[in-house]
Amino acid sequence: MKITTMIDEYGKPYSPYMGNLVNHLPMGQLALYKLTEDLDRVEEYSKFYIEHFTIDPLTGPSGAVNSIEECIGKRELYEECLLLVEKEVEEKGLDSFIREVLNTYPLGMSSGLFHVLIRLAYAKEGMDLGEGLTDEVHRALAYYLTAYREVTPFTRRVPRDSGVEEMGKLQNASVVQSIYHKDLSRGMTMKHLYESDMYLEHGFLFDGKDEEKIQALLDICLPAFDQTASIVVLHCVTGLHALNVLKDYFYDFSKALDIYTTAVITHLLTVEEIDYSNKTEEIVWEWEDLLFEGSYSKDVHTIKFTYTCHELDKLHARKGLRNSLRNQINK
Repeated sequence: MKITTMIDEYGKPYSPYMGNLVNHLPMGQLALYKLTEDLDRVEEYSKFYIEHFTIDPLTGPSGAVNSIEECIGKRELYEECLLLVEKEVEEKGLDSFIREVLNTYPLGMSSGLFHVLIRLAYAKEGMDLGEGLTDEVHRALAYYLTAYREVTPFTRRVPRDSGVEEMGKLQNASVVQSIYHKDLSRGMTMKHLYESDMYLEHGFLFDGKDEEKIQALLDICLPAFDQTASIVVLHCVTGLHALNVLKDYFYDFSKALDIYTTAVITHLLTVEEIDYSNKTEEIVWEWEDLLFEGSYSKDVHTIKFTYTCHELDKLHARKGLRNSLRNQINK
């Protein structure tokens, strides 16, 4: 059996949703295979995941939906949306429709804690391994559309090296502090922030070329993760890898990075207050050891984070990624 066949067989009967959570299995399968190239290990892990987690099963479309627009942000229409996605791909071609979705609805890239972007990127990477994952890309696109929640992009720009200082100012801004005191859920906190004109004025983007923007994001995300081991911060990093994978589908990748930056900063503000200037001392862990330990974890987030950190390090050469991965493995 090929990895593409295995992902497809486990993916077909299930929704991308697990109650209020996310079905990570297709992403975990791809990440584990990329780390090990061992199909037996992937099969063993797949069985473990199915036995230990309850994934929403598919029950069949409940009615006809006539347009993609009707499905936007409506998770209950996932199966109806999937049928529309299949028709659109048949008419326009897969790459063309991926490009259409990402450029028509870029403000939804952080929906579901960035999982819409991550699942689509993993599906695309799976396709690059060979034939057999077209249906998984369809599922990822239908998930992207039905889980859709928009960000409101920032416009103010700051130099790359001022990210730590700007995060401190933003955390302490009165509008942010007032929302903290309301003890809201993460989703409601972000909703209140995006609805605040003052917050949008205080928010910031990074000047510079794409690589500078990516490094600036890592400058704030890695210390934040090392201090908190937060699942929110973890997905800000794994989502960045996903955005890189899908880079060529965006008409303007620099603009996509700006949208992503807005989403990351807003997500980071939902985590406990963080001292971004308190950088953990970097210890040079060997990738060989980290990849071995990470791939044997039963935690799907650790498997994905191991794959993400290794891939991001190859692209952007950050020793801090090893330190953050070690923290996740130890957790």
